Amino acid sequence: MKTSKLSSTLNGDVRPPVAVQPREIRTLESLETALAAGLLSQWLELVDTDPLASAFQAPGWCMAWYRSYSDLHEPLVLLVESDGELLGLVPLAVDRATRRLDFASGSSADYRDIVARPGARREVVKALVHAYLDGRFSGVLSVGWIDPRSDTPLLLREVSEELGVFFAARTQPCWRWKPPAPEKPSGKKFLNWYQRHSTVDFRRVLEPTEWVAFREEYYLQHSLRQLQSGRKATFDDPRRRRFYDSLFASPHLKTHVTGFFANGVMVAGHFGVVWRGEILLGPPSIRLEDETRSPAVVLLSWIIQHAEAQGLRGFDLTIGNSDFKRRLGNYCVELTAIDIYATRGAYLQQHARQRVVGAAKQITARLGGDEAWKTKVLPRAAKVQRKCNRFRELGVWSSAKRALGVVRKSVYDRRIGLLLRVRPGDLREVTPKLPAGAEWQVNTNRSEDLLKWAGKSLETSARISEIARGYGKSRASGRSMHTLLVDDRLAGWGFSYLPDQPAVLSETPGASYVFPSGSASLYDFYVLPEFRGQRLYQALLCHIVQTRFAEGVSDVYIAVLHGNVASRSAIERVGFHVVHRNHYVALLGRRSIREEKVEMP
Repeated sequence: MKTSKLSSTLNGDVRPPVAVQPREIRTLESLETALAAGLLSQWLELVDTDPLASAFQAPGWCMAWYRSYSDLHEPLVLLVESDGELLGLVPLAVDRATRRLDFASGSSADYRDIVARPGARREVVKALVHAYLDGRFSGVLSVGWIDPRSDTPLLLREVSEELGVFFAARTQPCWRWKPPAPEKPSGKKFLNWYQRHSTVDFRRVLEPTEWVAFREEYYLQHSLRQLQSGRKATFDDPRRRRFYDSLFASPHLKTHVTGFFANGVMVAGHFGVVWRGEILLGPPSIRLEDETRSPAVVLLSWIIQHAEAQGLRGFDLTIGNSDFKRRLGNYCVELTAIDIYATRGAYLQQHARQRVVGAAKQITARLGGDEAWKTKVLPRAAKVQRKCNRFRELGVWSSAKRALGVVRKSVYDRRIGLLLRVRPGDLREVTPKLPAGAEWQVNTNRSEDLLKWAGKSLETSARISEIARGYGKSRASGRSMHTLLVDDRLAGWGFSYLPDQPAVLSETPGASYVFPSGSASLYDFYVLPEFRGQRLYQALLCHIVQTRFAEGVSDVYIAVLHGNVASRSAIERVGFHVVHRNHYVALLGRRSIREEKVEMP
């Protein structure tokens, strides 16, 4: 890079023009050497002098990430110096596979900005743009999100126009909280429920031994939340675990780790970073079984209520406008991100895409209201994407058969729903046919079992995510999930409950059945394709029925379509008998249902 002149106010003193020399540190080994030779103290001092610096550009955060992800990213630490004085620093990283330039820790950092002494910010921004252009990296350089107090967006615009570089700005809301704490905290009614039904405890995690006990449940809960949304569980990656271990242990970073416990069981956890007296929101976790009672809101509300006692003067809920953040925050700011483009073509392509999306959002808002894009369009788009993924997985022929089935049902739909019952004297014990040495087991209400599938089928992944999304409501309504494991791998699942009101039989829409007192009902059984043909369906049914009989149940029921021969045969082999039929016919939207009781011999 070329030497430039800096004439500015540094540390409050007017100085004559000085030569500014940017340089780059490009390997972890050379970075470690520089840190030991004095760069660490310079970096820490520079961050202290910059009122706009964030925790995500400080050495405690960045070095933990560089070390944990060294096999995927190589450091590119940009230093701007003058006569041996460090004027500015930008902690960047290069993806080894794609050669894309990004800030250290990428999207894991909520704020991505430069660190500079007062008066040197423009030269540091200029050095950043030059480093991106000269390095010929792939993709766009995204700087941000940036705090509204920072002048970096303005400086990036000025430098880009000066160099003839294309750029674009984006904005997003960011909710924050500052004292005083609300008189009526969010989640108060849920906290009252927990206090009525359990012994409630809120704990700060301060010691390494406490962290070891906390982290496993925290990682598990967070992974299940990601499973709900169909995303890969990040804490399955040992790099991610090393990163958080390093953050907690770092002497240069202050973490704020808390847990909400009911009867000694953690129902919510939070890993945050404290920066200049404010806590930055980290990924919260919740126990899926308690999802309907908003345990994360309860925990974060407790942090806000006790902020003064914990030495906190605010809570930064970071980027996003979710209901969760609006409930906790009491004011909102606007964050900015600036995208820098190396070529005109890349800029025009992205600009065209943004204009199309922007126009679609405006039309959607006019027709359906301000929230329609988020609540209607995005979920439907995600659904379409899932269907496209399944189409690619199933192939043309299978997908066409499914599509024809949907079309046929929309015109003419005829099905016979069967309700089957088994009593203790009718039950036939079934054991699976597994390879020698294989072991199987059935667990009840162990949501973590859903993480014990590592296949690549999009169809199976979608089913598991759907089960995870509905788990909280299922448990809140008194239903039990039974998971089937083979050699500690998820092989299938099913649900059971004790009906206390007429149950709708989903196999024949509109039909319902009043279960007698003392009975149990089974539904939503599924065995993963790779485990079929081994009598696991029957074994799972048999196990659950035996368990329910041991609890005092006298009758167990299950519904199935007459045309589902494979499932019906498996159910009947366990000892179930048909006791009720529902004949459902729909022609061009007109429906008729005929119910038929079957007399048992």
